[in-house]
Amino acid sequence: MGKKPTITPMMAQWSSCKEKSKGALLLFRMGDFYEAFHEDAATLAKELELTLTKRQEIPMSGIPYHTIESYLDRLVERGYRVAIAEQTEDPRQAKGLVKREVVRIISPGTLVSSSLLTEKSNNFFAVITSLKNKYGFAFIDLTTAEFKTIEFDNNHTMLNELHRLRPSEILTSKKIYDNEIDIFEELRICYKPLMSIKDNPFFDQDEALHILKNHLSVHTLDSYGLIDCHAAITASGTLIRYLTEELCLNLEHIAKIEPYSTNDCMSLDRITQRNLELTESIKDGSKSNTLLEVLDYTQTPMGGRMLKQWIKRPLISIEEIQKRQESIEALYQDSSTSFKLAESLDQIRDLERLMSRICSNYATPRDIATLGYSLEQIPYILESLKNNKEALLEEKCSELNYFSHITSLIKTSINENPPNKVSDGNIICTGYNQELDELRSIGKDSKAWLAKYQADLKESTGIKSLKIGYTRVFGYYIDVSKAQADKVPEYFQRRQTLVNNERFISPELKDYESKALTAEERISALESSLFQNIREEISQSSQEVFNLAQAIAQIDCINSLSVVAREKNYIKPKIDGSNQLKIKDGRHPVIEAALLEEGFIPNDTLLDDNNNKLLIITGPNMAGKSTYIRQVALITIMAQIGSYIPASQAHIGIVDKVFTRIGANDDLSRGQSTFMVEMTETANIINNCTDKSLVILDEIGRGTSTYDGISLAWAVAENLLTAPSRQPKTLFATHYWEITEMEKKIPGAKNYNVAIEEHQDEIIFMRKIIAGSTDRSYGIHVAKLAGIPNEILKRAEEVLHGLENDSEADPNDLPHHNDIVKIPAVEIKGKNKEIQLLLFDLDEKKDPKKNSDHILKELQKIDIVNTTPMQALQKLATLKEKVEKLL
Repeated sequence: MGKKPTITPMMAQWSSCKEKSKGALLLFRMGDFYEAFHEDAATLAKELELTLTKRQEIPMSGIPYHTIESYLDRLVERGYRVAIAEQTEDPRQAKGLVKREVVRIISPGTLVSSSLLTEKSNNFFAVITSLKNKYGFAFIDLTTAEFKTIEFDNNHTMLNELHRLRPSEILTSKKIYDNEIDIFEELRICYKPLMSIKDNPFFDQDEALHILKNHLSVHTLDSYGLIDCHAAITASGTLIRYLTEELCLNLEHIAKIEPYSTNDCMSLDRITQRNLELTESIKDGSKSNTLLEVLDYTQTPMGGRMLKQWIKRPLISIEEIQKRQESIEALYQDSSTSFKLAESLDQIRDLERLMSRICSNYATPRDIATLGYSLEQIPYILESLKNNKEALLEEKCSELNYFSHITSLIKTSINENPPNKVSDGNIICTGYNQELDELRSIGKDSKAWLAKYQADLKESTGIKSLKIGYTRVFGYYIDVSKAQADKVPEYFQRRQTLVNNERFISPELKDYESKALTAEERISALESSLFQNIREEISQSSQEVFNLAQAIAQIDCINSLSVVAREKNYIKPKIDGSNQLKIKDGRHPVIEAALLEEGFIPNDTLLDDNNNKLLIITGPNMAGKSTYIRQVALITIMAQIGSYIPASQAHIGIVDKVFTRIGANDDLSRGQSTFMVEMTETANIINNCTDKSLVILDEIGRGTSTYDGISLAWAVAENLLTAPSRQPKTLFATHYWEITEMEKKIPGAKNYNVAIEEHQDEIIFMRKIIAGSTDRSYGIHVAKLAGIPNEILKRAEEVLHGLENDSEADPNDLPHHNDIVKIPAVEIKGKNKEIQLLLFDLDEKKDPKKNSDHILKELQKIDIVNTTPMQALQKLATLKEKVEKLL
């Protein structure tokens, strides 16, 4: 049998750290390098294109310690967790092997100082638990110290919140992951968060409660508003436990938890957030061509993050909206103050992330100096707003603390342009610490000191031949001839006797020697110690600085909205609790901003709970229907943010939810067709809207055949108009002009169309929404504008005329055409407004064989009001099959 290889103490230490790294890729500090071994080394070499070497047959690969941050970013971006094992004692003082421990594990949700962090976006780590039919949800942004929790009664609401926050990492139990796999698969498709799965016992309720109370140093969580919030407490405590125990993170700066609710803001589900492109473009996920891009004139990172939250959480409190409006109005009317305020805000850096790094011991000397410089701008902000009397701005100004003790400390202790690393030295100001000043003086003026000391000794002893010398073996010494040796003071100590000379050492020279020979080393150690003391002292005010950052963020958001209002000619809307939604000369904020030369054509809107509940908007594709309905939704959201809006006048009653059904893209990644997605989203709207909701529907029913599509579109519109206690304000854009008959049949429906000007064989889109309906689709004209070849257009005209003029046309002789059909007969019966839709021409004189009485009876039995879209679809499929057998 072969002899087993001996495991060295170093590799034994590595194995221990690897076990504690929880499966992460381990970087093991060895001198000036972080080394990886075995499989980790192969992974590191492959991902970072490094050289893979071997030592004693063990694969290894390394990274220089001073470049580790850039390498960490590349590894995390590629989905790896990375554990860092640091030397936890000074190698020069270590007896034997230097101690090493895993000090942190880095993952997408735990980045603190990284190029992967986006300045104006949060980076959340979330936990999902379940307890007693409730979902507990908690999240932390380690870079801003935001720690919040909430409970959900259903997974649908939770999914919407996940899409709003987009946490980069999510921890959940194996049970929840297995039961809610569809949710996590959807998140992976949308933006790919890192999923961390732990066994169910890790989410123990009692353990989570104990950990959370200990972390917050309280005996009860009632003061945080968490009474009986067991699921939320479990999620929150588990999150703290995972970050501290599993990922070895310092959470000293996470000093409070904030429960919140989704009931205090307008509900914008994930479909609406996506379709309206509020903060991210559907095309590439960037900020380009979004409402956020239009409104974001913020000067600080904190303000940018807050504005993003405002857009995704519009207010429903009239009082809070009006407070924002009044503050925006004050700065809107006083452009000079607004400009000065913007200048001061522009000088303030990311207070939240600076303080988080300081508290977590990741701060650089430059971070400390930047914090001091930022805090020095507070008096200028207060000066700009000193004459302001608006409630919200006045309230925020009262929260602006100058922190003179911090700014004074930083100014007197940290050099004006410090290095980015403590090890680079020259951090501490001259005059801050006497010992440091002496050490620096020794390093700079050693020759001068020695010359002066030698002169002083000659004078005091009377030994004119006395000299100061130095050797590597004996260090500094005082050289005196043997003839003069009897004149040396008693406090001199003999160090060496030569043939003609005696060498001595004095206490002063010995002290100087100690300082001189170790000055550089001691300077480095002392600067590092002083820096840590300064960091810790600043950390004591962390919560106050976080509060200050939030106040500055609000002021920044208000000023941003005042700037955009001035620059883009927006107006202040009237906001109240009515059911009015009246907009005069409304404009699409995003498209208008993109039209640099061409002016945007404004349009009016009137929606209420009487005669204008549902606006049916017809017109050809490309004419502007989708733009119009989107603009109404965006203007409503802007108004409830508190923002001014692109219009000449507006009266907007509070909207509780905005729903959208726009587009018909197949969701093949989840195995769902165009029509399935369309019906699922429509069902969500019908099941969750209220009288206070705004619903935007674009081309309902186009994912299936024309007859089915018209029937479903009609049924959905009718349901939104007549369902008890659920009649939202609705904009219904459709190419089924047959639906316009609804205006005659059901109160509350109003027809509008996009004005078209015809000139010979050409059409011109006027982009103007006018009252009335259209009876043409203009599909061939649109095809011409899109560049379809003339021979195809000509043939299409022939087919169209044949269909319009010859009701007896043999479908086998002409291409199938899904656009032109006869208006279905509609009959409203009784107070319940039951609808009978005839999906085909039942003229039995044309074809006696078509006996359809039994189909009519089935149609009469359908309860349209209480039939879901999916049930309607299934019923239509059955009826269609029967009809096809008759034809």
